[in-house]
Amino acid sequence: MKEEVKKLGLALKELDASVSALKESYLDTIHRLTVVAEYKDEDTPAHIRRVGHYARHIANLLGWPEEEQAALFYAAPMHDIGKVGVPAEILLKPGRLTTEEFALMKSHTAIGGRILHGSPSMIIQMAGRIAFGHHERWDGSGYPRGLDGAEIPEEVSIMSLADQYDSLRSTRPFRSPLDHETALRIIAKGDGRTMPQHFDPRILKIFKDTHVRFKEIFESMRG
Repeated sequence: MKEEVKKLGLALKELDASVSALKESYLDTIHRLTVVAEYKDEDTPAHIRRVGHYARHIANLLGWPEEEQAALFYAAPMHDIGKVGVPAEILLKPGRLTTEEFALMKSHTAIGGRILHGSPSMIIQMAGRIAFGHHERWDGSGYPRGLDGAEIPEEVSIMSLADQYDSLRSTRPFRSPLDHETALRIIAKGDGRTMPQHFDPRILKIFKDTHVRFKEIFESMRG
């Protein structure tokens, strides 16, 4: 009997090791997929790490179950995977985009949604919703479908704010990075282009109440 218990224990340890190795391989594949999304951008590796942490922080304060928080953490970095289908000269253009160029830029949402569509994985399914909808706005002024309010999945609304904060803090072809206080002011009060009504009010309140945590994440993962 003791020998059978010992064998069972060894078998379970081997199974745990196999599951852990499979999970590690799966998550590594997801990470590499996210790097593909914006490989032309030198700041991308840090950006894709940070957005997952912002998103998980928000989801935690919204009371999400731990499993869903973890799924969001891994899904969020895939938000811009559709940019693989956008020409580099548009992604990296230092000046204002023309109407035609902006239309091509906006197509990255639909491209990302198509790339990630149809997976049985909960993480990839969530990533697909985020990729397709992370430029939707709470007031209905976003794209690609002009959704508003509760029509927008919560994970998408979380990503919308997380991505906006990190984008403001990051170097872009058309401007230098902004400091935390400036990014906070733009998101909380607006600057004409970005406005508070673009964000889910609950998520905006979490950001304003805990904005120091966003700053800490950015500073700790600057490069």
